[in-house]
Amino acid sequence: MLERIPDGLDEILAVYGTPGFVEEGRFVPSQAWIRENLRRFSLSFPLHESWAPYRTLTSFLAHRLVGDAMVDALEEIREYYGLGRMQQHGLDYWGGVYNPRLKTGGDEPSLHAFAVALDYCPALGPCGEPSRRPRGVVEAFTKRGFEWGGLWTCPDGHHFQMARGF
Repeated sequence: MLERIPDGLDEILAVYGTPGFVEEGRFVPSQAWIRENLRRFSLSFPLHESWAPYRTLTSFLAHRLVGDAMVDALEEIREYYGLGRMQQHGLDYWGGVYNPRLKTGGDEPSLHAFAVALDYCPALGPCGEPSRRPRGVVEAFTKRGFEWGGLWTCPDGHHFQMARGF
């Protein structure tokens, strides 16, 4: 876990670096930043891709400073619920981490462009709706320093990010 969670864009840039730039209303990733900061992290169990549920993954790209915390939270969830109960309750769906894009409806990079935000089980907490995910899932992430989007004014219950104020 990070010693201090970055708060606001200036701190986010200072801790995580600049993942790219905005050109003509779209985000353009920096290949040098990708090489320096993105790493592949592995899970001991499969998750279904929410956009293609017939496919599963056991690894993902994330920022080198937060990927281990993501893995730790997901492994804790698997240990607590077991894979069978996870599947039974829809806790085995992946929404993604790294996505080089702007914030939805905005002109700043999304925290997914920094690869420090995770969307987990999107169907259990769609943007704008109350979350239906178990408390234990939220706690697995928040005790590692992630901010949970389910508490925002406009809830985004599937979103966890290792940053504040952005």
